Amino acid sequence: MKRYFGILAMILFLASCVDPNEPADLYLPDSNGNYGDILVVMEDNLWNGEFGDSVRKKLTIPAEGPYLRREPMFNLSQTKPNDLTHLSKLSRNILKIIVDKDSTYQETAYDERKNVYAKNQLFVVIKDSDINRLFAFFSTNSRRVINSFNHHATQQLSKIYRNDSHKALNTITEKDYGISIAVPAESVIQSNKNGFILVKRDRSRDVQPNQKNRAEGGTFWIQQGFLFWSYPYIADSNQLTVENVLKNRDTTLKYNVPGETKGTYMGTEYTEYYEPEGRVFDFKGNQAVEIRGLWIYDGPVFVGGGGPFVQYSILNKKTNRIVTVCGYVYGPSFEKREYIRELDAILNSIEVN
Repeated sequence: MKRYFGILAMILFLASCVDPNEPADLYLPDSNGNYGDILVVMEDNLWNGEFGDSVRKKLTIPAEGPYLRREPMFNLSQTKPNDLTHLSKLSRNILKIIVDKDSTYQETAYDERKNVYAKNQLFVVIKDSDINRLFAFFSTNSRRVINSFNHHATQQLSKIYRNDSHKALNTITEKDYGISIAVPAESVIQSNKNGFILVKRDRSRDVQPNQKNRAEGGTFWIQQGFLFWSYPYIADSNQLTVENVLKNRDTTLKYNVPGETKGTYMGTEYTEYYEPEGRVFDFKGNQAVEIRGLWIYDGPVFVGGGGPFVQYSILNKKTNRIVTVCGYVYGPSFEKREYIRELDAILNSIEVN
């Protein structure tokens, strides 16, 4: 009896130590894996059949580039529900598709849960007692699943960058452009003159050699860059069209981002297969243009190099200026999807003050 009361007292003591105002996920382990990886939890007979084919086809459509070589929207792995291990439960993204024969559903159930087994985790559950209805639901709503995982990734990355942003750069952008932005703190301001800012974020990545494809291992260099500039907005003009934003981009970069070879400069790829794509959209209540394309070293002399870029040109009504922020990637030895995902999150962190 004394032992019973001792254990009860200990439980009550530990419970009293938990602050009810603290979030429940505070005591969860961290999730792991890339934001572009999804663990699919479904039975083998579904995964190896027509249903699994549909899941793979729908979730591995080409990612929104730009890319020199197409990359899938997500990388998928699969496990059976009964085979979920402690480690696999920590996956950042989990999609569980279940035929629930123990219940009767009037319609397919769809549920999004955060931080189920780990912090910063998104757990999407789709289940039904009718496999045909379940199949039809997924086929129709696969874009909803894609958008949920992509949105979650953007929000989580933006939060990370806000918590460790480049304070000095933010002071400059608030003063000169009227915006705040969560560029990672380890980035370096390379130049700031004539109203144009160039910021670089250099990283390295170790790669093991692969005998199958004869790829050499080693340490490779990856760079993300951020370009800032602004110009006056003229009312009732066509400045905020994709065509005119591209013209301004090309002119600005020609005179502000020279290449290492004399006469070369950062330009935009306009070939038939890699033409930039753009859209006019509302960015947090501000008129804006988004451009996604490939940058190259342009000029009279051909030089190699280049990669993807994502650019926002936003009208700041308070200053009556169009503010442009362009993020680019240079990493010739790697797939670019996760680096572009980071650019999207950083651009999404922009606030017009």
